[in-house]
This record gives sequence, C-alpha cells and structure tokens, in this order.
Amino acid sequence: MKTLKSLMFWKIFVINLLIMLALLGVIFFMSQTALPEIAKNKSKDITDETVLRLQGQINTITVDLQKLGRYIQTKSVEDDTWQIHNQLEEIVEYSSFVDSATIVETDGQITGYFPENLKEVLKDQNFLDREYVQKAMETRDIYISNVVSAVTGRFVVVVAIPLLSEQGEILNIVNLIIRIEENPVFKSIMHNIQLGDGYAYIVDKHGRLISHPLSDRIGEDVTSNLVVQKVLNKQSGYEEVTNTKNIPMLASYQYIPILDWGVVAQVPVSYTQIYFERFQDTLVYLLFILFLFLSIATALYTRQIIKPIKELEIAVGQVAQGHFSKRMSINQINNTEIGKLLKRFNEMAEYIEVANANIEMKERLLIKQKEFLREIIDSSPNFIYAKNSEGQYMLANHSYAAFYGTTVKEMLLKTEADFNPNIEQVENHLQEDRLTIEKLEDTYIEEEVLMGKNESVKWVQTTKIPLISTESDDVHVLCIANDITDRKVVEEVIRKSDKLSAVGELAAGIAHEIRNPLTSIQGFLQFIKPNYEEEKYFDIMLSEIERIKLIVGEMLILSKPQAEKRDMKDVREICQRIIDLFVSEANLNDVQIMTEFDAEIPEIWCEENQLKQVFVNILKNAIESMENGGQILVQIMKKDDSHIMIRFVDEGMGIDKERMKRLGEPFYSTKEKGTGLGLMVSYRIIEHHNGKLEISSDKNQGTTVDVILPVQNK
Repeated sequence: MKTLKSLMFWKIFVINLLIMLALLGVIFFMSQTALPEIAKNKSKDITDETVLRLQGQINTITVDLQKLGRYIQTKSVEDDTWQIHNQLEEIVEYSSFVDSATIVETDGQITGYFPENLKEVLKDQNFLDREYVQKAMETRDIYISNVVSAVTGRFVVVVAIPLLSEQGEILNIVNLIIRIEENPVFKSIMHNIQLGDGYAYIVDKHGRLISHPLSDRIGEDVTSNLVVQKVLNKQSGYEEVTNTKNIPMLASYQYIPILDWGVVAQVPVSYTQIYFERFQDTLVYLLFILFLFLSIATALYTRQIIKPIKELEIAVGQVAQGHFSKRMSINQINNTEIGKLLKRFNEMAEYIEVANANIEMKERLLIKQKEFLREIIDSSPNFIYAKNSEGQYMLANHSYAAFYGTTVKEMLLKTEADFNPNIEQVENHLQEDRLTIEKLEDTYIEEEVLMGKNESVKWVQTTKIPLISTESDDVHVLCIANDITDRKVVEEVIRKSDKLSAVGELAAGIAHEIRNPLTSIQGFLQFIKPNYEEEKYFDIMLSEIERIKLIVGEMLILSKPQAEKRDMKDVREICQRIIDLFVSEANLNDVQIMTEFDAEIPEIWCEENQLKQVFVNILKNAIESMENGGQILVQIMKKDDSHIMIRFVDEGMGIDKERMKRLGEPFYSTKEKGTGLGLMVSYRIIEHHNGKLEISSDKNQGTTVDVILPVQNK
C-alpha cells in the first residue's frame, strides 16, 4: 500500500500508460489507414488465387480434352464409324468432361449421336454452318468452341475433333459436347470456390458467360463489364468495378490464351469492410488485452523499481535524522543502477557514521576546551573582553561583567556606553580601538581608572590586540586589562609612609625644641603661683601648658611608638569636655554647638587623651570652615550592637570631591595655612582603636565626619 502512495510510482506508471496509449493509438490510427488497404490486398490475394486456380483447372480440362481428342483421332483411323459411335458412347458414359457427343459428316449431316434422347432433337439438323465444325475442318485440328446455344436450348461448349484419313482427308467431325450448366466438372469448379459474398465466372472470347454461380446467367453477354472488356483485350489484373446490380466489387481477372477465354473472381467491396471490421474488432480486443497486460506489467515493474527507491528514501530520512547506522539490505544490491545506488548509499552512510563519530568526538573535545578556556578566562581577576569593529562586546569574562554589576550574557552584543557612565572615557576607548584596527598593531595603556557599579574604582593596565576573524573580514579587538589597584594602594601607602617618616622626623625635632621651653615656663608658673590671689588663671595656664605637652607628645607618636594608657571610658563625657572647651571660641565665630547624645551608650576601651585630640581636630576644622557662622551638630549613637558612632555635622563650605581623595595626607590641607597633620594624626588614632573615620562632603553643603569605634576592644 505504501507503493500506491508513492508519487514517483504514479508518475512512472502514468507516463508508461501514456506511452502505451500513444503507441496503441498510433497502431489503431495506422490500422484505420492501413487495414482497408490490407483488406483490399487480402481480397486481391483471394481473388487472384481463385482466378489462377480456375485458370489452372481450365487449362487442365483443355489439356485433357485435347488428349481425349487425340485418342479419338487415333482410333478413328483404325475403326469404322460404327465403332467410333460405340467408342463415343463409352466416352460419354465414363468421362466426366463430356455430357453428349455427335458425329457430323463433312456435308454437315449428323450420322451419330449419344445419348439416344438426342434423336428427336437432332433430326433434320445440319451442323455445317456451325463455327466449331467449320474451324475443325479448316484447321484439321481439335477446336474447342466458345459458348454456343445448342439445338436443345442448352449453353454448351463443343470440342470439335476432325477425323482424318491416312491421306489427311477429313472423314467426319466428332463433337464432344459439354453442357456447362449440368457438367459435374464445371459445377465442382464453381462450387469449390469460397469467396464469401463474392463469386467467379468464366467468359468466352465473345464475352458470353461460360460459367457462373447463377446458372440462368450462363450464355449471357457481359461485354459491357469493364473487367470483361479488359479480358477480351487479352489483359490480366485487379481493380474495383461495379457489377450488373451496381454493387462495387473488387475483381481479379486473367486471360486464358489457349481458349481466348477469361476468368474473373470478384468480391464485394463491403466484404473487405467486413473483413476490416472483423480485423479491427480483433485488433481492439487484442489491444485491450495487451493494454491490460502491459498496465499490470508496468505496475509490477514500477513497483519493483519504486520499492528500493522508497526504502532508500526512508533510509535517507533516517540518516538525515541522525540514525547513521541505517543500511540497505545486501540482497537489494546488484549490478543495476538502483543496486549500485543502494551500494553507494551504504558506503555514504558508513562514511557519514565514521565522520559523525569523529565530529562528535572533536565537538566534545572542543566543548571541553571551550569550557576549560571559559573557566580560565572567568577565573582570572583581570578584565578580559573583546569587541568587534562596531564596538559591540563579543567576549567578556566574569570579573569584567561583575565590575559593571551585570552578567556576561547581558554584555554580549552591547557597547561599553551601556555600562560605563564615563562618556569621555568611552569615547577615548573607541578611538583606541579604531587605531588598533587601522594599524593592526597592539595598543598599550600604561594605567587608567575605571568606574564600576556603586562608584567602585579599579586601576588597570590595558593591552589591546587586533584579531582578524577567519569567518569574515571584520577585525576584533582583544583587551586584557590587568588590575593594578593593589599596586597603586601599596604605592600610595609607601608614599604616605615616606611623608609620615619625614613628618615623624620633623615632629621629633619640633617636639624636643618646644618641650624644653615649656618645661621652663611650667616651672616658673608653679613657682610664682603661691604669690597671686587669682589662682584660677594659673590653673588655666597650667592646664593649657599641660595640653601643649600632650600635643607635643602626640607629635612624638609620629616618630616613634608611645606607651598608651587605655581604660573603659564614657565617650559622651570625653566629647562633652571638648565641646565645653570650644564654646567660647565658637561664640566668637558666631557658631552654635548642638548635641544629641543617646541615653544608653556603652563605655568603650580607649585612650582618653587621644580621643580628645581627635575631637579637638574635628571641631576646630568645623568652626574654621564656617566663616559666616552656623551650627555644628554633635551626635553620639549606637551604630549596631558592637559599634558606636560619634557624628559631627557642620554647615561649612564643604570639600571638593577631588580633594576628598587626599584627605589624611601629611602637609595636605584645605586651609590656606594648614599642615594636614591634625587629620592625619586623627586617622592614625582611630585606626589604633580599630575604628573608622569616614568623611562625606559636598561643596557649599557642609561636611559630615563619622567616628566609628568598637564597643569592646579590651
């Protein structure tokens, strides 16, 4: 059933049917043209055969009659007339050719006859005027007459035999009479002719019928017949004529020289039509059988062709779906084209299977290599990425994507402008990429700063390498950016350490130079104190001198480690003391100091004097930043369970972002005459307390300083 659903099967089958129908149509068409002619030729063959057979039979009869005449002539010399009469009786009785006989004298009188019933008919008859008697007497030879009408009223043919003496004189004439209508030989000749609706007849040289299937027409003059005219003109042939009943006939005619007779055999033209129709019916029947047979044979043969092709189609489909182990049966492989095709398919499938196995193996290896390479790229802390000539990312590692707060998948086919907020830097990178592509040379960037998500900063050292794509003419740029942030930090630390070292040396010298006169001043003040009533002024001066000594001591911290005395202290008390100290100075600068201290603030492990120094530096900077006065808010609160926070908020001029980066460096200050040592020392003190000092500021918006200290650090 699958074969019947095959389009190729029906195409081949229909094409073969059309070819068969065309051939059968040509045969049928040619039969329409050729069969009538074939039928005519067949009729000609039949009539020609009939004519020739009649001619042969007539020639045979003529020869036999002549032999019989010679025999009679021979006997007549030896015997007398009576004996001849008896001999004629025997001839008539026993010869199938002769129906009656007469003996005619040279004067025409009848002296003998047989049978006896001719006596009355021949009485007083004289045959001297008879042509056949005259011809026999003239030629002295046997003469066979044309059709004549006998005295009996019958049409007869007469064989006139002259009997000669030894001297060659004619003694008498013996006439052997053949009654055409009754003669068994002529009847058998005509009856044995099988022409269907056709018939044959014989004419004499005068155009009278000697023999005809219709006995009543014997002796009839048919010289008007075209065929008879041609016979009388001693012609033979075949052509179409019209008989006396105006029926078209196909006639074969033959002239018989011995007797000057003519033989005609003819069949109706309609007979050929019947023959043609029969033949055509037979042909149609045979063509139908042939068509049916060829259709079945074509279907079977087509199915035999289609079956392996269909199986090959299914096999090809399975191979196309990845079933490379499919093979055609070895029994179907032979020396035919289809068999060779199936063999080639098996070879191809085997080759594809091996090639696919190799490809799969290489793909697995390639995938492993790709995954391994991806792991290497993603595990690298450096930034690795590639761009095409349009600036789109074609490759990015995890470190690079994470720096911009996105994923590798999100970065692909997007540009740097989608992630990097620094437009100027993006444009510079595009220029560098174009230069790399144009020159096809590596580009090296010594160092640059990249701004990532949440304003994270990375210092990188970038190398850009041009890569020519093998699949197209596009040139990609491979970028490898090494992270040098740690190195920059180390360099910055070293730079600051160098400054601190210099500051330490300077501070040590200054501290020693100040400490000596301060000792002297302190000694003299203590010496003269008892002599004055206003001791409070001396207490204040001595307290300030003591603070100066502490500050000088802090300067010595920069030069060498100092012994610390830490204890559990309440940071609110420490801070309040410093605020009280700066109230008068604040009032002079039109500055108000406000406090917000939480009630439950735990004590911390700290060095009190060092914290005081930090708070002094912060408050002093805050007052100095507000040239037009303002308010300072001091807050002490719990940041979390393990940390407290002291916040100083002023309404001063603020600090530029560029300057914010350098706060805490020695000899760097936002003030005209500042040294930067106070904030640097503050950073160092808070770091020694395991805390953090965080500064945030906006230009003309004030500054916030947060001091974060751990609750327990004992």
